[in-house]
Amino acid sequence: MKHKQIIILGLLFGLSAFGFSPYENYLLTGDQTHVALMAVAKDAEALQTAIESLNTKSATKAFKKVEISNVSSYAKELQGKVWVMVYFDYDGDTYLDAVKAFESIPAVKELKPLVEPHPRAAGYGSTWLQLEWINYIQGAKPNGNKPNRFAMVTRLKTEKEAEYRWFHQNTWPGTVDRMTRMEYHDFSIFLVEFGEELYEFFYVESYAPAGADMGSLTDPTYERWIKHTDPCQNPLPDADGIWSMMDKISE
Repeated sequence: MKHKQIIILGLLFGLSAFGFSPYENYLLTGDQTHVALMAVAKDAEALQTAIESLNTKSATKAFKKVEISNVSSYAKELQGKVWVMVYFDYDGDTYLDAVKAFESIPAVKELKPLVEPHPRAAGYGSTWLQLEWINYIQGAKPNGNKPNRFAMVTRLKTEKEAEYRWFHQNTWPGTVDRMTRMEYHDFSIFLVEFGEELYEFFYVESYAPAGADMGSLTDPTYERWIKHTDPCQNPLPDADGIWSMMDKISE
């Protein structure tokens, strides 16, 4: 009887510690999270110059105090406006506190006059909008080399949103394996609406040697994967295939 009680208590504890969503389960592990924030540049040139201050020694020290690291930033003209995305790793206890932590930094406060918030950001009491984090693949482990960090963007067909989300809550093992073989690390996809259109952004760190031939790493599983996911997307006019490169501002 005593053993049965222990088992029941264990089951109850397990149920209280985990939710149904893979996303929530990841957050409950307490592992490092990955954040993308966005705002519109009022003056793109002025903002891109000012945002470089986020990588000074004093700013890096201030970010460390609020458990933010690995800050980089990117820009892209979308719908006639220049959108700036700031990416970083976050070790705080509550994922949605990341934007508050970011906006508490003096160097970030100096950017406020240079940006226009996403319409939804003001409702959250923020200047920068924290994007929805819909997919994460840890992939390859860092190998000691400095990674090539980059971000890309595409659009998501609104009628395909549910289908696309389903696939990215159930990423195929073969797709994860391919990312690892390509030496891609900390791959994240973020989703946000701009008016009536849905946009998705990805950030990744590549540890592959410069000039490495990634074409040889294609495989049937991945080819089947993109046959499902590519039709969900609506590439921008300058896309190379599905995705368009964002301009790197700083890292």
